[in-house]
Amino acid sequence: MVVLLSVIFILILIVLFSVYFFFMAFVRRRKDESSDIDSKENDFLNEYRPVIKNGINYINSQPYKWVYCKSYDGLTLAARYFDMHSHNTVILFHGYRSSANRDFSCAVRLYCEQGYNVLLADQRSHGKSEGKLITFGVKERYDAVSWAKFYTESIDPDSKIILGGMSMGATTVLLAAGLDLPENVKGIIADCGFTSPVEIIKKVARQSFHINASVFLPIMNLLCIITGHFGIYGVSTEKSLAASKLPVLFIHGKNDNFVPCEMSERNYKGAAGEKEILLVDGADHGMSYLVDTQDVEMHLRKFLNKISA
Repeated sequence: MVVLLSVIFILILIVLFSVYFFFMAFVRRRKDESSDIDSKENDFLNEYRPVIKNGINYINSQPYKWVYCKSYDGLTLAARYFDMHSHNTVILFHGYRSSANRDFSCAVRLYCEQGYNVLLADQRSHGKSEGKLITFGVKERYDAVSWAKFYTESIDPDSKIILGGMSMGATTVLLAAGLDLPENVKGIIADCGFTSPVEIIKKVARQSFHINASVFLPIMNLLCIITGHFGIYGVSTEKSLAASKLPVLFIHGKNDNFVPCEMSERNYKGAAGEKEILLVDGADHGMSYLVDTQDVEMHLRKFLNKISA
């Protein structure tokens, strides 16, 4: 009887912890401070705050309009559109619990100077986009397809499109590479993306909580299926890249303590199309542009010029 009660108690604990981690990892926050560069949440960017603020000021000073499209599952997705009157366009997807302003504060100016229209998307369950759950790229990949189709059908059918992303946004566009994208999507820029939801959850659980997430993942996956109609198993950027011929520029900081650099190296190795990888010395997660602006900009310009040629 004691053994049975012990087993039941352990099972109850596993379920409770699984529910807790599900809400912590997947459920949208009521208040999001990622756009406020002075918030405590962004203290890790302290050294680069002036540069980021200048970038955000540039973004906010440029003329843009809000555009909206419907996701495949009925959500209204929002994005800011910066029209440079060009037939070259980059659609950008920010990272997990982040914002386009923060993640692309330094890059938007470069894209505009290169003559690229910029579509800054609010990922589902972030910013002005609808949604209650963050799905680690599982559903977001279809949103990337929706935005590419929206742009082609509603704004410019002749534009060459690049899909770009940071962190979870990079995973979003890498997963989208294996889907039915419009033919005018010509390339992908992926900065510090992870290889799969399962791998990144296991890594963060091990690093931040010193636990083996394998115990909780089946219940978390069940909760995802019940509440969000999606599962986290079997989704892999390596698989999608093996099925895609799109050119890809990978960027990753060698000192990334959140998404291991080796994940981009694996993605690079498995990509079937034309590919290039830039690994930045001394850069932590999402900070390659800030740490080595000159080298990152050189690779970005080279890639953009190649696509627009």
